Amino acid sequence: MKNPVKNMDDYSEFMTKQLRPLRHFERCLFSVWCADRLLTSYADLLEENLLEQDLRILQDVLNELWDALLSGVIPKKDHLNALEMDFMTIDDGLDALMEDIHPIVSIVQHSVGMCILCCRRNDVGLAQTVAQSVIDGLDCTLEENDPNYSADILFEHPQILDELEAQLAMIKYLKGEYELVANLRTMFG
Repeated sequence: MKNPVKNMDDYSEFMTKQLRPLRHFERCLFSVWCADRLLTSYADLLEENLLEQDLRILQDVLNELWDALLSGVIPKKDHLNALEMDFMTIDDGLDALMEDIHPIVSIVQHSVGMCILCCRRNDVGLAQTVAQSVIDGLDCTLEENDPNYSADILFEHPQILDELEAQLAMIKYLKGEYELVANLRTMFG
């Protein structure tokens, strides 16, 4: 695949353009798919850095969003309010300033919160923000683990290119005729 983006600004503009033709429902599916990929990819790190109950809340919120979406509906306002209330009980770690909060934890939490908002509002920018969270997570991991990595080559790195390709494949899938099946959660991953 020819790389359509060179930096985060390009990525944001490009993904917004790709997501705009999708209906609100498909953008919700895409957002939850992205956040679920993050949660799954960083499950071990989240287990180490979050209270068990907080991790369970993140998982439950995504599971409930998936359940609603896979049944063909965007969750109703009351359901979203309940999910948001649960989400807001998660300890964000800001009270313990001396504690180091791994950036991935914040990225995953942010993406799940954005999914709730994406279901609440028909705003292409929210879906783009969740998609960018996956890129941010990879960027953070690469920076931490690859001594040769630099943010200057972010969109040249094979892992980033693979993720971009997966995101574009999911968007293309959602633009066509598709079935609401459970394996939608793991497609293109």
